[in-house]
Amino acid sequence: MPKRNHRKHNPLPLLEEIRSIEGSSPEAAMPDAASLCVLRVVPGLDGPGWTTLSLSHGLEHWCAVPLGSPTPRAELLAQAIGQLAENSARPDLHVFLRTEIERSHACSVPLALALIQPDVSRPEAALLQGLLELAQDLKRSFDHATLLGGNRLALVFSGASLHEAERMVGTILRRIRAQAAGNDTNDTEASASLLCSAGLAGYGGCVELTPNEFIASASVALEKARSLGGNRLEVAAPVDVCLASRDTLVHASEKHFLFTGKKAADK
Repeated sequence: MPKRNHRKHNPLPLLEEIRSIEGSSPEAAMPDAASLCVLRVVPGLDGPGWTTLSLSHGLEHWCAVPLGSPTPRAELLAQAIGQLAENSARPDLHVFLRTEIERSHACSVPLALALIQPDVSRPEAALLQGLLELAQDLKRSFDHATLLGGNRLALVFSGASLHEAERMVGTILRRIRAQAAGNDTNDTEASASLLCSAGLAGYGGCVELTPNEFIASASVALEKARSLGGNRLEVAAPVDVCLASRDTLVHASEKHFLFTGKKAADK
């Protein structure tokens, strides 16, 4: 094991290396037999340093393992990869979100992301597949739907405002409740399994945004819906407001000067 370097770590060469790996890797998911695990030892980079680096540059989908852990490194790496596969978003969702976020930022069109989760601890695969098929039938042709780790359904509504996306998600939840009522038998647990909670987040293209930040915003709204009681929809604050600093906001007096050429005191 190399000696630990306590000098300040320069992230630029590491970032360039990571970006080159991402650029040469396929966007679509590959079968396990064709997948690769890239190991890179970074002297002088500790856990807090990696956390700061990953949050600042959108590297949360990369897995980091401490060298000094008492757990055997191979076992720890296998656990981390398993956790990453379970909790992270599917690659196709990241690809679609990255494209739509760029389009939204360039053209100032709205974008919405909804996460829907059944109100049961361990829903069956058939139930999740049924929710996905229902979403595929109800969504528009240019929207996107996929299943995520953690038994969640992700729906991306391209060009849809929060109000429009809330209406569409409400339609899906009502259809799910209608199915639950239609299947109401003596097996109340099976009927209740069709009840879901949903979290919705919106983006207006005003600030820079990563797919992970967008997913995290919708996840917070979903957890709030589940904590307040199942079978409900919660809407997160607009991502633009959450990410924009006070320095980027234009005040009413500044808008008046931009449009009229006169200061507010000159009126």
